[in-house]
Amino acid sequence: MMLHTKSTASLMLGVSLSALLSVSAFAQDEQNGTRSTFLGVINVTGGENPTAPLESSVAKTAATSKTSRTILETQSSVSVVPRAQIDAIGATNLASALRYSAGLITENYGGDPRFDSLYLRGFNLENDKFLDGLRLMRSTQFPTSAPSFELYGLERVEILRGPASILYGAGTPAGLVNSIQKRAQADGNFSEVGVGFDTNSSLSTFGDVNRVVNEDFAYRLTGKVSNERTDVHEIDNKRLYLGLSASYALGDATELEFMGSLHKDKPMTPTGVPDSFVGVYNDKDLRDFYFGDDSVDDSDRTMGTLSAGITHEFENNWKLNGTFRYTNHDWNYHSMYLDPATGSSVGRGIITQDESFSALAADVRLSGEVDTGDVTHNLVFGLDAQKLREKAYTGFSYSSAIDYLSPTYGGLSIAAPWYTANKNVDATQVGLYALDELALGNWRATLGLRQEWTDQSGANVTNFGGTTNFDRRDHQATGHAGLGYVWDSGVATYVSYSTSYLPQPGVDIENVALKPTHGKQWEAGVKYEPTAFDGLFSAALYDLRETDRNTTVFEDIGGSTISGIRQIGEAQVRGLELESAAEIADGWTVKSAYTYSTTEILAGLNSGNELANTPRHAASVWLSHTFASGTLEGLTLGAGVRHIGTRYSSDANTLKLDAVTLLDLGASYKWDNGLVGRLNISNVTDEAYISAIGLNSAYFGNGRNIQASLTYKW
Repeated sequence: MMLHTKSTASLMLGVSLSALLSVSAFAQDEQNGTRSTFLGVINVTGGENPTAPLESSVAKTAATSKTSRTILETQSSVSVVPRAQIDAIGATNLASALRYSAGLITENYGGDPRFDSLYLRGFNLENDKFLDGLRLMRSTQFPTSAPSFELYGLERVEILRGPASILYGAGTPAGLVNSIQKRAQADGNFSEVGVGFDTNSSLSTFGDVNRVVNEDFAYRLTGKVSNERTDVHEIDNKRLYLGLSASYALGDATELEFMGSLHKDKPMTPTGVPDSFVGVYNDKDLRDFYFGDDSVDDSDRTMGTLSAGITHEFENNWKLNGTFRYTNHDWNYHSMYLDPATGSSVGRGIITQDESFSALAADVRLSGEVDTGDVTHNLVFGLDAQKLREKAYTGFSYSSAIDYLSPTYGGLSIAAPWYTANKNVDATQVGLYALDELALGNWRATLGLRQEWTDQSGANVTNFGGTTNFDRRDHQATGHAGLGYVWDSGVATYVSYSTSYLPQPGVDIENVALKPTHGKQWEAGVKYEPTAFDGLFSAALYDLRETDRNTTVFEDIGGSTISGIRQIGEAQVRGLELESAAEIADGWTVKSAYTYSTTEILAGLNSGNELANTPRHAASVWLSHTFASGTLEGLTLGAGVRHIGTRYSSDANTLKLDAVTLLDLGASYKWDNGLVGRLNISNVTDEAYISAIGLNSAYFGNGRNIQASLTYKW
């Protein structure tokens, strides 16, 4: 018997043990005789293990769907960015890894070491990021950005587009991003160590070691020490990442897995630049200017996870998978924010944040196959639950201004906080779900239903607006239905309908607890998996709506005009997404994407406007060539172009961001002795462009950066 081929990669360090184990499943790849680990996929028929290392840039399976079907036969829009593609484009964080994916607008705030900013199908995915199928978060309150996870610790990144509440509970109707950690491998020992640097003065050292102790036990250690800098060198992140993954086969039918992950880092907060300065002063000078102050800016963040999972295969080929995870996140920071400028003098304030978050999560599934006549049913019955607790203090204080033309640092005057908030929240979420994947000849269908219950208590107490009561109970049924047909030629077509919901904190104008927002989507698509070469092509048309959106209104109640919330808002997003990943003959590889979308706020505040940060057109293509023989054998050359069309900076549609086209280059060389050298240049022409606009600040996209690394593998 072979040990789980795909165990989890994690991180562990003396100061803090973190562990992360993924959501489970037990997939077997009978073609190569390997066994996968817990990741929510059960018997991927005829496909590669969706948690395993993949040499190719083309993935045919995805763990995110939690089912037995390949991407080709799945009646949803799903795409995967494998490690090979991540390395080829020189990605350093989650947002940059998704630059070449359809439907996504990434890096909206430029270089931000704290979070990965992602917009998908018109919606902000701040709290819709998952790690091995379990939500990665730092607050129960939407929207609050999930902390960034070290990209070096990931095997692949997956995107599931459209409402996904059937599998993952509460969330936006746009979909989610699921990161898959590196996992212990049972098919052999391997190691690598390396160093990296870039023209922003970033430095890193990293290593990855996998060992097979015997046929039943394997483990993997992964680690990285780095200081990642942005265009503003003071805005950096000193990070230590360590992890451990171990898998142990208790017998022919049972496997136990443990995972740990630790992030110990100091991510600084970008201030942006005064929006009134844009177009007045040189863009590149503004982009590189430090509007903060070292005497104030400080950050100390620790995130750890500890997981355990078990998979058992019964004699009747039914399987039971269980994953249990504890997450702890503590973050204390001080940072500066910008107030309006007067002349060249920029007003500033200080944010003080002290937050802690902990979560217990579990996902348990029973899966198996049943035949009814000529119809085969792959069934999944699941229970997932989370127990969440958070506590946070926030303070805002006025401080000294800075003169852009004659800056001085230090010696700041700091006033007492003019705003304070203390938040305490306890929340529980429990969901029951069932999926039936039907197959009749070449026909495929999916039916899914979920019932979820949430119970939340707590409040946010401020000195400015009183108390916001978070006490509430919600329950919601969501579902998914799909119908598809798979031709023998490798073409598959489908149509699907899915729903979602998202609880809202606070009360309406009548002091009644807000109900959740609701999402629904129709999607039709076609996919093609050629037989002549390794590739996957997809096209998806969708019509997505969110109802019950919060809208601020002014009404006459009791003889007085008061303001409050009515849930009368509605928004619609329609679009076309084209995506391809292929390894063509003679060493050519291509990854391309095109997105066309139209958005409209149908009712409520800003009715008639477009949704923020959603361009009508976006496109990208990455093309590379590997020389397999001759004097250039071992050399790979690549180039990419990314275009982001014009889009509004907010739902108010008062400011429009210019379109931008960016060029990227990459090269790598593999020596026979195990050395691998890599060079990447992002934004080759050093375009200076605004990627987002906040209250008083504008944010530039990342400028040109040249990265180099040298890795030794054995």
